[in-house]
Amino acid sequence: MPWLALPLGDPRKALVQRKFKIQGIPALVAISPNGQTLSTQARQLIQAYGADAYPFTEEHLKHLEEKLEEEAKGWPEKVKSELHAEHELTRVLHHEYVCWCREPGSGWSFYCKECDFHLHPRCALSNKEGTKADAPNAMEGYICDGDVCRKV
Repeated sequence: MPWLALPLGDPRKALVQRKFKIQGIPALVAISPNGQTLSTQARQLIQAYGADAYPFTEEHLKHLEEKLEEEAKGWPEKVKSELHAEHELTRVLHHEYVCWCREPGSGWSFYCKECDFHLHPRCALSNKEGTKADAPNAMEGYICDGDVCRKV
């Protein structure tokens, strides 16, 4: 795959940012062989879908989203977990997150917005992944006082 990149500090950066409406770096823009912009969000798509994001066409991305929806069929919208008993966790789609088990994730997670707390579906829907007794080590960086949790 041919990559065209601008060196750091290149004066053409401003032109490219305006042309593709780039807000921050790093950024990756997918351009078709005929020069059409396929996606200005290619970096995020690769983070979410990996190599499956290619070829970045609308139809292909719609197919990937349908596959994600199919994957979650039968899963509850909300779960209660011993790993985060303070609040109910809601099923959400996140491009990237770190689960309670400290593994990175992308796609579906069960999430507590108040605490910014994620569980992989396999951790949220399985009783084998841990118990509340395991949580102090994995939840390092969180303080929960009753119903109020905050990231330290």
